[in-house]
Amino acid sequence: MKNNYLKQHKLTGILVSGFPRISETFILNELLQLQYQGARFEIFALKPGQKNVHADFQKLYAPLHYLPNRVTISVILQGLLAAFNLGLSRRKKFLRVLGQIWIGGKKERDYTRWQSTWRWLWLCDKLAESGITHLHAHFAHDPASMAHWASQLLDIPFSFTGHAKDIYCYPQELLQQKIHAAQFVVTCTHHNVGNLQDVSQNGTPIHCLYHGIDFDKFQPGNAPKADPPMLISVGRLIEKKGFEYLIEACKFLKNNGLDFSCEIVGDGPLREKLAAQISDAGLRDTVFLRGQLTHSELVPLYQRAAMFVSANFITESGDRDGIPNVIIEAMAMELPVVSTTISGIPEAVANGETGLLVSEKNSEELAAAIEQLLVDATDRMQMGKAARRRAMALFSLQNNVQKLKELLVA
Repeated sequence: MKNNYLKQHKLTGILVSGFPRISETFILNELLQLQYQGARFEIFALKPGQKNVHADFQKLYAPLHYLPNRVTISVILQGLLAAFNLGLSRRKKFLRVLGQIWIGGKKERDYTRWQSTWRWLWLCDKLAESGITHLHAHFAHDPASMAHWASQLLDIPFSFTGHAKDIYCYPQELLQQKIHAAQFVVTCTHHNVGNLQDVSQNGTPIHCLYHGIDFDKFQPGNAPKADPPMLISVGRLIEKKGFEYLIEACKFLKNNGLDFSCEIVGDGPLREKLAAQISDAGLRDTVFLRGQLTHSELVPLYQRAAMFVSANFITESGDRDGIPNVIIEAMAMELPVVSTTISGIPEAVANGETGLLVSEKNSEELAAAIEQLLVDATDRMQMGKAARRRAMALFSLQNNVQKLKELLVA
């Protein structure tokens, strides 16, 4: 009985990159559900997040610590004290990790080896003070590196969740090292599991836990549908989302005489380029860039939409999505999904049952699939209802987070 109590009350340190971020709402959802299920954790963010975030962020009461972005005199003094207190009794471990930072750390993304050294010592000092017994990092790059380094010095286990770019566009030898050192690894698609197993080549457990959503927040409702039918697509305006192919598909549809509108929700570095493409294609009265919206602002658009379109593709660098969370949101809103066959998307969208899947980077195929649903309202409705049923069966936030909690306290 006592052992079970101790397991349930283990204190986990959750390492994230920038927090909070609207584009990574799945992390906030997971933390809120862990909190609801009674897990004890503190959050350590490598950098500040956004100011305009979902209102649910206010419901998160776990301690949130931001690692110092600047190496100041104060940070150095705190690091030296941590090095003295922790390093003297663990000299071999201290020197080993220091070597990893200065030899392997130069391959990390956002921080110099100098910065990484002091941030690592600052983190170790905070973790030791908090009594953290397990570290779990979101993303296989910087957060997992920091968790790996801290776990070695403090002699506590760590694990991490790999997502997409952090798996496919990251030095594979470093990824392999982290998998080998981790107690377990989590990822969000079975497609990713296969890739991570190929990289690992050892027995580290790798679990597929889908990003769940709160279905109470994504209700189809009874709002009238837009007339003419409205397509909706949501995501950061970056290359792998494939918005250029969606805009090309809309041009094909207009040339075929179809009457519709298309709302693209999100922001990012490609906004000006996409706006120019829309203008050049003569689609300024059809395709609209709506900017970034919170969930409360997005749900009414979902309710009025006829279908969800996501033209994701694999970039030349290998970057790709796993299963875009917005696809699950759209399915929960009883929207049929038109998307591509890449990565884990076919795990969510059952082709011909809950939507239609086409080849990546193929605007004509994309247009044909959209047209098929535009001209058949009955098919749209049936696929939409099947989509919500499938989403609820596979992507329950409560069920998937319960499995994660069990792993964290094991």
